[in-house]
Amino acid sequence: MPKEKPNDVNVTVTLSANFPGLSRTGEKIEHGLDKSKIETLCNKIDNNQIQMLDPETLEPIGIAEQKKLHPLLKGPLSGSHAKSDPVTGDVYNYNLDLGRIGSYRIFTVSASTGKTSILATINHAAAYLHSIFLTEHYVILCVWNSFFKAGGISILWTKNYDDAMSNYDKSKPSTWFIVDRKPVEEGGKGLVATYESDAFYAFHTINAYEEPSPTDLSHTDIVADVCAYDSLDIIKRFYISNLISDSPTAVPFCDPSNLSARAAFRRFRLPNLPSKPNSTPLRATTEFNAQKGLCPELPSVNNSVRTRRHRYIYGVTDTGKSSFLDGLIKYDVETMENLQWSEHGQTAGEATFIADPEGTAEDDGVLMTVVLDGVNGDSYLLVLDAKTMREVGRANVGSVVGFGFHGTHVPDAVGKPVERLL
Repeated sequence: MPKEKPNDVNVTVTLSANFPGLSRTGEKIEHGLDKSKIETLCNKIDNNQIQMLDPETLEPIGIAEQKKLHPLLKGPLSGSHAKSDPVTGDVYNYNLDLGRIGSYRIFTVSASTGKTSILATINHAAAYLHSIFLTEHYVILCVWNSFFKAGGISILWTKNYDDAMSNYDKSKPSTWFIVDRKPVEEGGKGLVATYESDAFYAFHTINAYEEPSPTDLSHTDIVADVCAYDSLDIIKRFYISNLISDSPTAVPFCDPSNLSARAAFRRFRLPNLPSKPNSTPLRATTEFNAQKGLCPELPSVNNSVRTRRHRYIYGVTDTGKSSFLDGLIKYDVETMENLQWSEHGQTAGEATFIADPEGTAEDDGVLMTVVLDGVNGDSYLLVLDAKTMREVGRANVGSVVGFGFHGTHVPDAVGKPVERLL
């Protein structure tokens, strides 16, 4: 079988600049990258493939599988949303090996050395997990209700994740695995706790952090925010026939009263982390469940509050004004109030928060997003004041930019004013 070329693979969900452990073309390296510039750029998806891109031209120039990072990362699936420590740049993700019982290997790649360490191996039912949580001291893998039939082997004949999944079963709890971020060889404890919560499904985690337990200040709770669904209908909503505005099957999904395919901003609390690893799952509680239709999907927060307590969340919203996403939202976690931006026929992609370098408040900055103008048939870059959600400016492209869910924003180089939204 001929070797795949970099442009032959469909890896197009999330982008990472300077992903550690890999060279510009996807070869293994065991040294840090120069943080003052974009040395590497890669595409990631919900499997173990990573596509390396030229940072200047965006041309595919290499392919890597996670087993290049570590030989034990041989499973076919992973999460598109690897998490990065906002200070060190260390990356965390999971690799899933399929079988009668799935094997999840939680791993980290050091930004300073390029070394990959396996933090824990967890045997549990295989599920489709698009993202994970990260706090200051822990990686959190939540196995929510998107379980594969036949341990995931069903993907071989269905050729897609949706048909390979079992029907949603609200009687099955979601399971949370709490893993020490420190590598075992450096004194890490591996899997330190397991929790169970009510059933839900999710694409995107928002943020998570640790705080003293309100019932016992000597113990630690984990607070985790997520865009939660009560069924798998959201996946079916993305079928082409359910997106085209004049399609009969799109009508039920456009109905604002149909909440089955709409997310709720949900906060979970994992109380009283045990001092020693527990074998019996503890109980995670739902702290609140905000109104469906107001959830900030494709969520973004100020990078300075990642793994810390946050107040503001930004994202796209879906209120039923169209057959797809119809606005942007800023959600205040403390007041439960929201601000929105929307215009008729305008479909905004993921909003990226860019902090004001001279700002002092969490919402000092701007949001940048590429908007598809459904009226004029072209696209533009929109900039909103992140405090007021009012338009600061827009730059017309003059043609259509292919609509995508995720992107990234990085400085062109340290000390230079030129920046890029990829």
